[in-house]
Formats: sequence, C-alpha cells, structure tokens
Amino acid sequence: MKAFEIGTKKTILFYLHGLRGHAFAQKAALEHMVKNHGVSVISLEMPGHGEDSFEEHCMVPAYRDLVAMITDEVRRQSKDAEQVILMGYSFGGALMTLAADELEQAQDFHPNVAGLIGISTAFDVGHNVPWWQLWLARLIAPISRFLFYKVPNYSHLLTIREMDISKISPQAAVQKSIHEDELVYKGRIPLNTSAQVYYTGLASSAALEHLSTRVLLLHSLDDEIALAPDPAKMPSHVKLKLFKNLRHNCIDGVAREAVVARKTISQFIVDKL
Repeated sequence: MKAFEIGTKKTILFYLHGLRGHAFAQKAALEHMVKNHGVSVISLEMPGHGEDSFEEHCMVPAYRDLVAMITDEVRRQSKDAEQVILMGYSFGGALMTLAADELEQAQDFHPNVAGLIGISTAFDVGHNVPWWQLWLARLIAPISRFLFYKVPNYSHLLTIREMDISKISPQAAVQKSIHEDELVYKGRIPLNTSAQVYYTGLASSAALEHLSTRVLLLHSLDDEIALAPDPAKMPSHVKLKLFKNLRHNCIDGVAREAVVARKTISQFIVDKL
C-alpha cells in the first residue's frame, strides 16, 4: 500500500502586528484572508506589547535583535513546513522584510520563503520624528532605555506622543474597535522604540531591493503615519497595491477598498499554494 499526499503545499503564514498592537489585534481579518485555503497562521507578538504593554509601554530591543527573535521563532515553528509566507503590518511589515531577507540567505533554512506581504509597511516614517531626534537617535535610544528601566520618573522626557486613532482608519467602526481594545497601547511610547522603527524602515527599504521572493505591498495614499511608497521606485518583484481612503489600516473594516485589500492578499496566498 502506498500513500501520496495530493493538494496544497504545507504552508505556514507568519504574521507580525504593528507598533502598539498585539498578536490578536487583526485576528478577524487574518482568519478571513486564509479561510478554506489550508494555510496555518501563526501570529507573533513583539516584546513590550499586548499585556506586557501595561508595564513596558511598547519598549522594544534593538531592531536587529527583534529580527533575530522573529527568525528564531519562524525556524522553530516551521520545521515540517514546505514553505512559509511572512506578513506584517506597519512596523511589523518592515521587520518581516528584514526577516525574509535573512531567511532567504540562510543556507540552513529549508522551507521556501514563498512570499512577503507588507501592509502599510513602515518604510518611511522619518517625517513623524523631529530632525534632532533622528540625528541623535543612536545616542538617545540607549538613554531612553536607561531612563525607562532605571529612572522611570524621568522617562517621560524621552517619549513620543499618545496614539491618534483617527490617523489609523477613517472608518468609525474600526476606530471604535481600536478604542475598545484594551491590549492596544494608546499611551506615550519610549523614544527608543521610535528610533528602532525609524532604523528598521531604513534597513528594510534597502533589503527590499534584493529580495528574490515575490512581494505584495498594500498602502493607502492618505497614510500620514507611514508614507506610501513611490510606484516608480519599486523593484520588478514587488507588486504595490495603492488605495485612496484607508489611512494606516488597509485590511480592517467593511469599506470597499478594505475588502479589495483582503481579497488581494488572499489571492496572493492562493497563488503560492
């Protein structure tokens, strides 16, 4: 008796949320996009986020350490997979770009990196940070960490502003959902974290150029948090899908463009099976 598995490749999709979010922040959208496709979804959560954000306020380690954490977890969870797809939102999208680049180059990583999906990826966030903070970012980041952990009463001196939910989505239902989600951190964030987002954006923009896997980027032209990429500057292996009225969240809600975005991601995943 012989047995042969017929059907889709064993695929795991790894998802990473954005700054202030958590592993289950976009659970409904994720489930919708992979429904009936036979794809396993593993949602990762950054240090300092989710329940930890109550005390950590989204404090994160250096971005290179974050990438190492991601690749370690992908390796651990995908030992039996034939291929993996990496997907991230905002800061998570930039980190996943770097993770995809590292895994592609690793000779000891055996699953195929079949695709990368970036949602409102934070490639360009420099406009959100004062120039003097960017210039001093490498110095400020460790000082910010020191104050946060050693002199917390003064850590507020090196923080960025509270969350402006109106910049995330124009949809009232999505704004209400974010407001009511206790695990979405809405307070002031250590400047160290802001610096890591900025440097991740720079590094991931460079990494995007030489990735060999196919890439799908979704972005809204009215995004004030992470500026939309220039289509003319996209490499040939990158498909950029632009929207007009979704701000910084392209996949949640019932707006027509959000529905199109979810369908676009679903089709990208199906094409890899």
